[in-house]
Amino acid sequence: MKKPVCQIIFVSFLLFLCAAQGKTQTEKWQELVNRRQYAEVVAQAVNLSPADSADSGKMYALALAYEGMLKYPEALNGFRHCFGMDTTSIDLLNALARTETNLGRSAAAERYYKQALAMDSTNFYANYQLARLYFQMEIITKALEKYEFLLSQYPDNPVLLSAIGDCHTRLGELPSAAFCYFQAYGANRENATLASALINTLLRIGGESAKAALEICDTALYYSPNNLMLKRNKAMTLFVNKQYAEADTLYSSLLMEGDSLPATVAYGGFSRYYAGQFMNAIDLLEWTYRRDTSVVDVCLLLGSALGKTYDRKRAYTLFDRAEKNMQPDSSKLKLLRFFRAETFRSDQRNDEAAACYYAIWTETKSMDVLKGMADLYSVPSATAYKSENDRRRGLFCLVLYAQEQLKSGKKPEQPAYVRRLLTSFLEDAFFRNETELPMTAPDGKKSRLSMHLLQSLINRIPETDASQ
Repeated sequence: MKKPVCQIIFVSFLLFLCAAQGKTQTEKWQELVNRRQYAEVVAQAVNLSPADSADSGKMYALALAYEGMLKYPEALNGFRHCFGMDTTSIDLLNALARTETNLGRSAAAERYYKQALAMDSTNFYANYQLARLYFQMEIITKALEKYEFLLSQYPDNPVLLSAIGDCHTRLGELPSAAFCYFQAYGANRENATLASALINTLLRIGGESAKAALEICDTALYYSPNNLMLKRNKAMTLFVNKQYAEADTLYSSLLMEGDSLPATVAYGGFSRYYAGQFMNAIDLLEWTYRRDTSVVDVCLLLGSALGKTYDRKRAYTLFDRAEKNMQPDSSKLKLLRFFRAETFRSDQRNDEAAACYYAIWTETKSMDVLKGMADLYSVPSATAYKSENDRRRGLFCLVLYAQEQLKSGKKPEQPAYVRRLLTSFLEDAFFRNETELPMTAPDGKKSRLSMHLLQSLINRIPETDASQ
């Protein structure tokens, strides 16, 4: 009787040793992963036994090691294997989504992040990574929603504020972008990239905002005095603010330091020209002209500098080239405008797209172009516009589209929608006690629409679509 008992004890002891050894190896692998020694874990994986596949900790560590070595297909298989053993793990869902993103499979990544959020809607990692994914997919409005949700939980977070600023920039909402960048920069003044984003946005807005950019440049350079990007930013800010002599000094310094970026050379030449240093500007303008002889501004300034100094004959040649470059074939110009409008539309830069469509329509009277312009500002109701600018431009485009369609003897496409949206403008004006509504054309011209004319237009539009 003693022998079987001893055998049982011995077998149990061996099983305990094996389990302890497996646990030790799992912990060792996890420690190696934590120390970023991924290659060592991957190298040991060749010795895995079939039984090891049941050890979720070991397989998870191996998947992380594959991910760290940028072996995303192998990492994905590993994470899938682990998820098969535990379908309730949010960490695994996030890991699967992260790996699918690295493999370029956005739809699968979105699906996994949504599964994680279905388990915990407040999960920071899933929300943040899904916002980043939407931004990469150019679904900017969804990215903005996610970032704003996180900001409501973690106010004043500079990373979230900067990401929201990036979204507004993509949407063409520059004042909102500048506000977010400014808040983020206030919380992290050492961040040169953030300062540069704020400066560039202020310059794009122009006016007083461009003047304010100078102060941001000086503050940013106080924290990062040798940052090349910020030096370029300040030089450009000086140029935009027409402080050409100061801009020339800074651009000259950049050139002496070896900065040969084409923009540095070009604006260095422009600054010298506008600062009255025509002779000194010629070398930089010549270099820029040789890179691209089709740029009108370069032709004009180089020609003018040569004309003011020593080569009037060549100046006339450059002026002729500039004039030729300003007069492309008309059919190509229309095609260029159309391509530009479509690109702006894809980038959700609606005001710029509308300006291109409007220029085409004034020449062609194409109803398809006019419909495309009106669609840029399509919203459920008059109160759904994100800004007063969008509201005024949307009303102008919609009214013009409806008027032109009715004038041609046709009804607008989706007449019920057009009528409903125009009616919402009328109702909103009534509650605001307004008798006229302001409108802005795509070319920036402003006008006002009376309630009487708006009601008259609405009455001419069918109440239902033909299919209803």
